[in-house]
Amino acid sequence: MNFKNFIPAVLAILGIQEFHQEKGRKVLTAQEKQKLTTAGFPAKFAEDFEAALNEPEASANPETESTDQRVAALTAVLAQTTNQLTVANQELATLKTKSTVDAATISAKEQEITELKDRIGILSDMAEPDNAPAASTAAGNTGSTFDLNNEQQLGGIEGVMFALNRPYNQRARAAIAATRGLSLMVAEASSVDYSTLQEDLGAFYRISWRDRLQSFLVKLPTIETIFPLESGFQDLATLVNVWLGEFSQADNTIGSNFDNVTKGNYDFGTETLRMFSVMFAHKFQNLAQLEKSWIGSLNREGSDPVKMSFVEYLLAETAKKLHNEREMRRVNGVRKNPNPNQPGRAMEAADGIYEFIRKKVDGHIDNTPDGGTTGKVVYQIKPFALPHITPGNIGEVLYLGTSMIPAHIRDTGTIACYIPSSLVPWYHKYNEAKYGLNQDYKANIMHVKEYPNVKLVPVPNADNHHRIIWTIEGNIKCFEQKAGEMLDFRIEQQDWSLKVWANWKESVWAEAVGYKYTNPAEMDGSRQLIWCNDYDRPDDFFIEGQPDANPSAVLHTSIVTGCNKAVKEIDDIEGAKIGVTVNIKCGPDGDNGVIIKKAGKFSLISAEWKPKTGDVISLMKRADGQFIEISRRTAAASAYMFPANETAPSVADATVFVTGENTKATEITDLADAITGTVYTIHGNGTTNASTIANAGSFSLTKDMTLVTGAFIQLVKADDGKFYEVARVELKA
Repeated sequence: MNFKNFIPAVLAILGIQEFHQEKGRKVLTAQEKQKLTTAGFPAKFAEDFEAALNEPEASANPETESTDQRVAALTAVLAQTTNQLTVANQELATLKTKSTVDAATISAKEQEITELKDRIGILSDMAEPDNAPAASTAAGNTGSTFDLNNEQQLGGIEGVMFALNRPYNQRARAAIAATRGLSLMVAEASSVDYSTLQEDLGAFYRISWRDRLQSFLVKLPTIETIFPLESGFQDLATLVNVWLGEFSQADNTIGSNFDNVTKGNYDFGTETLRMFSVMFAHKFQNLAQLEKSWIGSLNREGSDPVKMSFVEYLLAETAKKLHNEREMRRVNGVRKNPNPNQPGRAMEAADGIYEFIRKKVDGHIDNTPDGGTTGKVVYQIKPFALPHITPGNIGEVLYLGTSMIPAHIRDTGTIACYIPSSLVPWYHKYNEAKYGLNQDYKANIMHVKEYPNVKLVPVPNADNHHRIIWTIEGNIKCFEQKAGEMLDFRIEQQDWSLKVWANWKESVWAEAVGYKYTNPAEMDGSRQLIWCNDYDRPDDFFIEGQPDANPSAVLHTSIVTGCNKAVKEIDDIEGAKIGVTVNIKCGPDGDNGVIIKKAGKFSLISAEWKPKTGDVISLMKRADGQFIEISRRTAAASAYMFPANETAPSVADATVFVTGENTKATEITDLADAITGTVYTIHGNGTTNASTIANAGSFSLTKDMTLVTGAFIQLVKADDGKFYEVARVELKA
C-alpha cells in the first residue's frame, strides 16, 4: 500500500500543516497517534504510516496499482467519522436545551462538529478516486465509447465515483444526453442547505438493500420513441405550411397570351403550436413522526424535523410517477382549464395525441400567433369512413384505410400507420387465420400486408382507443419548453415542513396537419398530411362523466355517470349529434345516482329511467332536439348465463353472471374455477325455480339468498375455499 496517498487526509485529521521532525526524521507524536486512533484508524496503521514517512514503499505502476484496500480503509474511517458527527450533533442539540450549560461548552462542541465536517469532506474526496483514463487515452482507444445507455455507471466508466446513484453523475449524464438531442429525467441541484444530507452521505449509501424502502412503481414506456421529443419551444410557436395547386399543362404557346395560360397557386397556412402549462406541487409535513413510525432505517438526521434523506428518496419515486402520468397524458390527456384553489386531475393537464387528432377532425377555434383567435371553427382532417374495428375485420380496415391515402404520398415509403398497441395482436391473429396455411406466410408482420412500405407503429397506453392514424414518420412530435424542466424541483423550507414544486410546459403536436377549412363539406382529403378513421373509442368503452352535471358526448358517445351529491336529473346530453346513438350507463345508484324523467327533451322515451348500477340506456337525438329511446338494458343483460339447473356452475373467464332459466328447483352449492380474491357478481333470473344459495357449506352469507329477477349477490373466494358475501340486493320471489 502506498501510504503517501494518505498524507493529505492525515494532516487534515490531525489539524497540522506538516509533520514534526526529530533528528531529521518525520514522526507522529503520541497525542497525534491517539487522535488517529480516535478517528478510526487502527494502531498498526499509525505505526506503518510513520515508518513510510521516512522509508516509503517502492513506487507501484500507476496503471496497475489496485486501490481496493485504500478505498476500503478510507470508507471504514469515513463511516466511523460520520457516526461521530451524528453523535456530536445530537449532543449539541441536547446541550442547547439545558439552561445550565454555558456558552463555552456549546462553542467547544460546535468547534468539534466543524472539525468532523472538514475530516469527512477530505475523506470523501479520497474514498472516491478518479479511476477513469485520461482524456487523451480515451480518445485514442477506438475500442471504448461513452455508453449513454448504461444504467449503473456514468458512460460505462468503472469506479465508485462514476456510479449513477450519485445525483451529480445523473445530471452529468442528462447534460451529455441533451447534446445528442435526448431528454433524461433528472432532478437539478437545489439551493436548499443540504449540509445534513452531506454529513450523512457515506452512511446513507451503505444502507443494506433489505433495509431500504421498496417501491413497486414501474416506469411506463415512453412515446418519445415513436413521436420524437423536441425542446426549446414556446407557446404559440408558428410553423408555416404551403399547399400547392396544380401547375403543369400541355404546351399552349402557339396563339396564346402568356397571362391567359398561367396556372398554379400557393396557399400558405400556419400551424400554431400550443404548449400546455403543467405543475407538480406537494407539501411534506410530519416527516419525523412518519419515519419514526414506519421507516426507521432512513432516520439519518437525528432530531432534525426536516428529513432530507427521506425527502430525497420520495422525490426520486415521485419522478417516476410524474413520468408515468406524462406518458399516459401524452396519449389520453384532455386539457381542462383549472379552477383556482382546486387540485386538478393529471389527465386534464394537457391534450394527448388522440385529443389533438379529434379536434382537427371535429373542428377547433383557430389560434393566431399573437395569442388570439380568428373566431372561426376550422377543420383540418377529413376522416375515412371505415367499419368499426373487430378481430374479424381489422386486416380489411387497415387495407381499406391505407388504400385511401393519395398514392403519390403513400408510395413514398415515408408513411407510417400508428395503431393502438392493443390492436396489434388482433391484426396478427387475423393474418394467421386468413393466410396461415399459405407457404409464404410470415407471422407477426409489422406493416400493412398489402402495402409493405407502410409500417405499423404500436402506440402504447392506448387500450381504450380504436383510432388509427396515418402520417409521415416524424411529423407528430412531443414538445417541451426546457429539457428536464419537469424534474426541476424547487424546494422551500417553511417551519418544520417542506414545499416542493415544479412547473413545465408540454405538448404533442404535428408540424403539418392540413389546410384549414371553415366548411367541412369542401374537404376532399387532398390537402392534408394526417389521415385517420372516423371514430376513436369503441362503443363498449365508457368514459367517466362529471358528477352533478348532464352527460357530455363531446369526447365520446358512451358515458358512465359520476358520483353525484344527490340524485341528478338528466335533462339534456351536451354535444350529442343528430342521428348518432349515445349510451348512458349508470355509475353509483341510490342517493348518488341519476334519473331521466319522461319530460322535456326526453318526453318521447318509453318510461321514466331510474337505473341501478350498470344499467344502460341508448338514446338518439332528432333534428328537433328531442331524444328518442333506442334501447335500455340492465347490468344482468350483458352478463354470462349459467347453464339451466346447474348447481356448481363455472365462473372461469368472467366475473359477472346471471342464473340460468331453471326447469326445477336449483340450489347453487359451489362456484367452480373461482379465483381467490376475485369478486363475482351473480344476478337473478325469473321467479319460478329461481336459483338459491344457502348460508352453509361453501358459502358464508348473512342469510340465505333467492336469486329472482332484479336481485343479485356479490361473493369473494377466500383462502379457506369458502365464498363470503360482499353485498346483495334482494327482491321478493
